[in-house]
Amino acid sequence: MEGEPREYSIASETTTIGRRPENDIVILDLSASRVHAEFLYDEEADGLQLRDLGSTNGTYVNHERLEATCHLAHNDVIRIGEHVIHAQHRVPGEGSDSLRGGTQILTRDVVLEYIDTHAVLMYEAARKLNTVMDIETALHEVSELMQRALGADRCEVILAEQFDRLKELGFPTSIARTAIDNRAAVNIPDIASQKGILRESAFLLRVRSVLCVPILSGDKVLGLVYMYKTDPEKRPFDQRDFQLAVAISHQAALTIQRMHLMERIREEQRVRQLLQRFVSPAEADFIFQNLQTAGALPDLAEHRVTVVFADIADSTGMAERMGPKRFGETLSRYYQEMTNIVFQFGGMVDKYLGDGVMALFGMSGDTTNHEQRAVEAGLQMLALMDALSQEMNDRLYIGVGVNTGEVVAGYVGTKQRVELTVLGDTVNVAAGLQAMARPNRLLIGPATMAAIVGQFSTRRVGPVVVKGRTRNIQAHEVLRKDAVFSG
Repeated sequence: MEGEPREYSIASETTTIGRRPENDIVILDLSASRVHAEFLYDEEADGLQLRDLGSTNGTYVNHERLEATCHLAHNDVIRIGEHVIHAQHRVPGEGSDSLRGGTQILTRDVVLEYIDTHAVLMYEAARKLNTVMDIETALHEVSELMQRALGADRCEVILAEQFDRLKELGFPTSIARTAIDNRAAVNIPDIASQKGILRESAFLLRVRSVLCVPILSGDKVLGLVYMYKTDPEKRPFDQRDFQLAVAISHQAALTIQRMHLMERIREEQRVRQLLQRFVSPAEADFIFQNLQTAGALPDLAEHRVTVVFADIADSTGMAERMGPKRFGETLSRYYQEMTNIVFQFGGMVDKYLGDGVMALFGMSGDTTNHEQRAVEAGLQMLALMDALSQEMNDRLYIGVGVNTGEVVAGYVGTKQRVELTVLGDTVNVAAGLQAMARPNRLLIGPATMAAIVGQFSTRRVGPVVVKGRTRNIQAHEVLRKDAVFSG
């Protein structure tokens, strides 16, 4: 993997191979011995033998360790450490069968066969690519890896979203489209032998030999590996180059999939962090659950929730007494503290209403005991107003209304703006109870009362009229301890 493939012609009687510079074939591999093995050429029989010279790590022929002198056959595979040698018998005047070209559909069995054939190079490729952490670096590494391993003059790896730029990137598009459309690897050792548009487009780019391999994940084309040679002195791509390109393309597919997954995780983390600047962790989880399952924000749907309304009484008088600056600072702190209380008890802030807050409990995250959590949040809101009143030496009053029932809730809006919308009688009742709960009282509806019986001190208020409803509501008040400025 450290350099381009090289050819050696063996015609002398003895040819040594090893790590020492005096060898006829030098391999810089720590697994190789100084004089590792030797090739023995029989000129009369035109045959070649291989003998291991007592190496420490052994010499392997076709995946088996060499124990004695071995007669080599055409296309035998020799491995010494991380170096792989392909033995080819060439007869002068005859073409090599390894230079046959063509198109081959990449089935699972074909890919597995080629991976197995080039296991050593696949190990090196995996070791190199598994440390890459971004897609651009991954594509660059795959490109360099294949260019070096196959001795190409140019190698490009492009993703599927760039396929409309093939011509702009300098590829003979007819070859690339054949590979993409047929999900097949294309090998053209001698492009001068081609006819028509294919030859003409390649000629303009001075292309002489071409290898084009799609990067596949199942039936999906993730990208394309395209390489060619322009140097007439270089050997054309052969069948073993073809196999190696297919094997590395599989490793590239795994790397690209890993990069896409990592990018998706990073993007989700960025979105989650952004969301949590504006919504509670509970609402962020609610949104992400729907994004992961449905690919969109939650649509309007029925939910059983507890709605909390809290609104400052006589905010107009407060603004007059305090002045705009002090009143603005007070409201800012009020919203921040009220939001913290809602989040503390696992609720979601639906909206800010001028000088009020509307919150939901039980719609996302932990939906159990949402009635109790909503009431506890309401009591904390009243305690907050007591503390602010003492601190500012001014009477600040709110009313808190809590009601449980069915609502229709979800995200509505445009591509530019969306917001959580909650509709239904349950919401209207909570708002009406809040209007009657001043100063600094907490009124709850019947369904909320039924869920918290025995958990809080309450007193029956009786039927109350909520504006816009034809029927009265049986209301209860949740009593506080140690209240200050409560009346």
